[in-house]
Amino acid sequence: MSIFEKYLAGWSFRTRYPDYEPGEVIEVMVTSTTDGKAKARIGDSILRIADAPENALHTRVTVEIDEWDAEDHIGEGTYIETVGKSSF
Repeated sequence: MSIFEKYLAGWSFRTRYPDYEPGEVIEVMVTSTTDGKAKARIGDSILRIADAPENALHTRVTVEIDEWDAEDHIGEGTYIETVGKSSF
């Protein structure tokens, strides 16, 4: 193994289209709200968040994935808790 290969060992690129399984819990940043419903963008994917508080915009929240469409890159999740605020 070359030094270059050793240096890059374990590295991988993130995908613009992540894939999640129902029941998985993730942290996301709420990036928009439409008609009172929170949404998070994860790469080029969209996660709609049910039961998020009205002031969830620009906060970091944990969400349990309810369903995820890997073809359309759209999912539904349920709000669990707020874990932080945005830095801006």
